[in-house]
Amino acid sequence: MNLKVILSALLVIVSFEGLTQNIYSALQHDRGVDLRTEPKVEELIVKTTFINKESTYTKKDVILVNSKHKIISETRFDKNGELESRLTKTFDSSDLRSLTRKLERWHPVLGYSFKTAYYTYDENGHLTKVQDKDQDDILYQETTITNNENGDPIELVVRTSNSDQYGKEVAIYDYPNNRVITKVLGNNGAVISESSITIDFSVQMNDNTYNEFGDLIKSSKHEYEYKYDKHNNWTKKVIFKMVDGKRTRYQSITRKIKYLK
Repeated sequence: MNLKVILSALLVIVSFEGLTQNIYSALQHDRGVDLRTEPKVEELIVKTTFINKESTYTKKDVILVNSKHKIISETRFDKNGELESRLTKTFDSSDLRSLTRKLERWHPVLGYSFKTAYYTYDENGHLTKVQDKDQDDILYQETTITNNENGDPIELVVRTSNSDQYGKEVAIYDYPNNRVITKVLGNNGAVISESSITIDFSVQMNDNTYNEFGDLIKSSKHEYEYKYDKHNNWTKKVIFKMVDGKRTRYQSITRKIKYLK
């Protein structure tokens, strides 16, 4: 595989840290935090513990949400408790569509830096363009998105301002099964990779098991245990991997939820 094809594939890898785009990130754009509609929440302190054979470590996120429970700020700390990054969003008057997204990073060697993304929507409120600018307000990447009649992305093209490299991804939807097939294409149109992903994680699937609150407790590869507060929002979730019928605990998440008064 030549360098141009490799670069095309890398351009559509999604990452909180890199602010790049793909079909999955477009589908998840501005989805709310997993909370009940009422009462309204102001802040969540989330601690995630990763468990493996070599080590166990915990990271912390401090999340602020708006009136629609969409993230307006997410501050991340590393396993040593040091400030790592902060994601900040601005929204329109409806609190439903984000207008900008700023990512600040504190690197122990490179120091402080930030990047900002600007979102464009069509007349139906569907995301059609993302422009990424550096801290000098210089455009370095632009993503254009074509949507179907449901407003879901069917083609995504990422271009950089300093080269002719670009990444292209297309999607075919299987709505009855809540799945979408995505294909990453090279500059010559050849398929570099193909994936099958879930369209909407809030939709209950027949082959999974859910509890009385609608939360997933068993899938083909994982099992989940929860603890809830008096508002039926979960405050602890433990995730187990299922291997040969045996459960292995590999992640634990706790949430301290602050409600609006």
